[in-house]
Amino acid sequence: MALLNDSHATIAEDQKKFWADTLQNTRILFFELDKAIYTLTQEERKTYSMNTGDGSNINVTFQDVPSLIDRREKLKNQIEELEEKLGIPQLNGQSKLFQGVPGW
Repeated sequence: MALLNDSHATIAEDQKKFWADTLQNTRILFFELDKAIYTLTQEERKTYSMNTGDGSNINVTFQDVPSLIDRREKLKNQIEELEEKLGIPQLNGQSKLFQGVPGW
């Protein structure tokens, strides 16, 4: 019976590592999208080479901003779901990642 419990513990740890890795990758893509949106809207650059997280880059333009914003919002929701799945505490029902820091 101990062997069965040990195997369940290993499976649970493997699942937790998978979800933690997925969360980390999703956060990286979220910030890449954020950088692209900022660069295209605030710095008024015509194109931006965005890291896709898989070792390649794609060029995005100002016309892509609405779809980038939509994708970023979907990733934000995914991050919050993953944090909840992993038991990461949230503030007021929102990821700490998206909480503003007063005075900054």
